[in-house]
Amino acid sequence: MWSLFLHESGKDLLPLPHQKKDGMKRILYVVGLLALLCGCENRPSMVEQRKAEIRRNDSLELAQARLDWACADSVATFKEFELADLKKQFVFEKQEKYQTTGYYVLPAYKGSKERFSFFSEVEEGGKLLLVSIDKKRQYTFTEVDMEAEDYQAWLPSGLSEDQKKDVAKCYTLARTMHDLVAAKKQQEKLSLKVKFYEKKLSRQ
Repeated sequence: MWSLFLHESGKDLLPLPHQKKDGMKRILYVVGLLALLCGCENRPSMVEQRKAEIRRNDSLELAQARLDWACADSVATFKEFELADLKKQFVFEKQEKYQTTGYYVLPAYKGSKERFSFFSEVEEGGKLLLVSIDKKRQYTFTEVDMEAEDYQAWLPSGLSEDQKKDVAKCYTLARTMHDLVAAKKQQEKLSLKVKFYEKKLSRQ
């Protein structure tokens, strides 16, 4: 077999060292070449290398998704405790016959609002509402954009410092509600990502 590999029709196919060198060098040369060929055969193919790279990247994505989920879970847990504590400062009002949604108001605004010209409240879904009442006892509701950088830009002019402080308390409650919802949505998104990569890796 090796004679066929090294010779054909009496001619050398393999570029050997100078023919006048001793036979031992020729043997060592052939052994080295064979070792090189064997090494090439054992080397992973391009496809196998690519598969290994994809699996490595997917494993990293899975690990990061699990870490992010744990962080979102910690934020959600913290916000739940914070929200429960904040709600103790408010009174929840809901007229079952007329309202499908309840509202959180500060104790000072509990009950009839007829004696006020302005107050703020937080809808149970997290909306911050500023309510103005004119002399004709007509109500005007303004919903504050919780994504705005400064909620105070939504405040009407002429508010007293106490009224501003009350709005600030309502804003804190609404902001915490929004943060909790955002954390839970992030959890759901990351949970799907974790399941996706777990399933993908199980098939590789």
